[in-house]
Amino acid sequence: MSRVSGIMFFLLCLTLFSCGGGGGSSSAGLQYTTDWSHRLTSGQITGQSQRVNVLDSAGLPVISVILQNVAAPVESTTFDLANGDYTLQVQLFSAPNAGGVQTGILEVPISITNGRGTTVSSAVGDPIANIGVSPDQASIQVGKGKQFRAFGVNSSSQKTFIAPDSITWSVLGGIGTVTQDGNFTDNAIGTGSIRASYTTGPIGSAVITGTQAVTTHSKWTVLVYLNSANSLQQYSFLNMNQMERVADNPDVRFVVQWKQFPAQYSGGTFNGTRRYLVAPDQTSSIASTLIQDMGTSVDMGSTQTLHDFITWGKANFPADHYCLILWDHGSGWQGPPSSSQAIHQSISNDDQAQSEIEIWNLSQALGSEHFDILACDACDMQMLEVAYEVKDNCDYYVGSEELTPAEGYPYDLVFGPLRDNPDMTPRAFSKSFVDGMLAVPLYNTSKITQGVVDTSQLNSLASAVSTLGTELKNNSSSLTSAIQFARANAASFDVSSSRYYRDLYDLCLKLEANTSIPSVLSATAGVKSAASNAIVWAGHNSLSPASTGLAIDFSTASAFSSQAANYRLLKLGQATQWNEFLEGAP
Repeated sequence: MSRVSGIMFFLLCLTLFSCGGGGGSSSAGLQYTTDWSHRLTSGQITGQSQRVNVLDSAGLPVISVILQNVAAPVESTTFDLANGDYTLQVQLFSAPNAGGVQTGILEVPISITNGRGTTVSSAVGDPIANIGVSPDQASIQVGKGKQFRAFGVNSSSQKTFIAPDSITWSVLGGIGTVTQDGNFTDNAIGTGSIRASYTTGPIGSAVITGTQAVTTHSKWTVLVYLNSANSLQQYSFLNMNQMERVADNPDVRFVVQWKQFPAQYSGGTFNGTRRYLVAPDQTSSIASTLIQDMGTSVDMGSTQTLHDFITWGKANFPADHYCLILWDHGSGWQGPPSSSQAIHQSISNDDQAQSEIEIWNLSQALGSEHFDILACDACDMQMLEVAYEVKDNCDYYVGSEELTPAEGYPYDLVFGPLRDNPDMTPRAFSKSFVDGMLAVPLYNTSKITQGVVDTSQLNSLASAVSTLGTELKNNSSSLTSAIQFARANAASFDVSSSRYYRDLYDLCLKLEANTSIPSVLSATAGVKSAASNAIVWAGHNSLSPASTGLAIDFSTASAFSSQAANYRLLKLGQATQWNEFLEGAP
């Protein structure tokens, strides 16, 4: 389920349109000139209008102008731009007023420095003699990346249009990888090249030199997998700002992989996925250091993408202790109840890629990587089913039994104590997740729960739960009313007709209230004891009074039937008899 909606805000991007270009020179900006002379050449890329876009360093539009004076035959327009890095993106269309179909594209990176302007010229309808790549050479540290652009070049070395999506990117020399939108990541020291191959044959390239990354060791590295390519996008800025407020101790570093999807959701400031090292700042702006722009084709709902971020983050930001935070929508252990429900299940919903990470696939993403703390800034994730899935990858697992506010963790409150004392033990620091969530006045009207689990105790807890499941199954005919009473009265979370998430400890209390069967009472006592050992810290507000820090699925058999096959994919389902009980639960 999604985080609960809260205060919304919108960011507006300025886009200006006109129907022609004025001439003149550019003294502090960009002059773009296009030659329509050969637009009627048969068999070439041609059109009747151009949309000339200037994109900022975040890839968002700053200004846009339409050129369509095809009888000129040379037409130009001038943009006054502040100092900075931009991309000139020119789209060629088959009809006037940027109508019809897009027939061509020209993209060129530009820089405005010290008020000094630049000029770019293009030709419409000229044959493509070569493919240019910009920049044509680059030095890149291992683990970092750079955006490359490809464009057509005519026989006079003038830029011209290529067909959309006509470039295939590749890397020679084994020094890195490149996405199909030209974002290169360096993986090795040495010299190689990036190649742009055009569909009709021409090939362009750029020389790349991979250099040694400069790494420093800290006491803590916090890796935040911030997938906001969904309805939570606007809240990602709040959380980034909160991290910046407590990023002033170099012994506690925040490294963020952040995806946005501004084409569908409000509040976006860039399109695609980026990696940042969070920098200290007290303003509402994002002042963090951009380490790598990964482009627009990254799938944050992929287990491989999460694994790559983890291994990259640890390699480039080594530390004594690591904390991993999964930021996004969450729905506990459950996956889609049917093939038609493709998103907003489990965790890390990428609405652009239409993907998510199911809980039973989390171990693929985490691999053999280990963390002192793994926390889910998402709804419904503090369940035994989820905690048991990641028990071998972390010492402490943190999350909420309940729906969480859309604003998520108050990162400044959670990490403030660690910033002030980075020598805190992971166990002591983990309590800050509980204290921070309970210290936000805005959350007083929401059900707030937060729990911390010692994963070294989860094998014992799973064994106790398995025993309880066996006893409930074996005595189900005598326990029908007790089971139904417990389901109806135990602390419940994210209630729906198909989801029965119940607080594990409170569930045992409710079962005990309605049975005298010694073996069942012994089993509930075993679960309570094991749960008390496993739950290190737990907190809740008055709206969720019976929460003790860890939930479990307590479905009816009819509700569980559609999820039974998925439950058997879970490590808990494979290790215990709990799902056997649920399959026949009254």
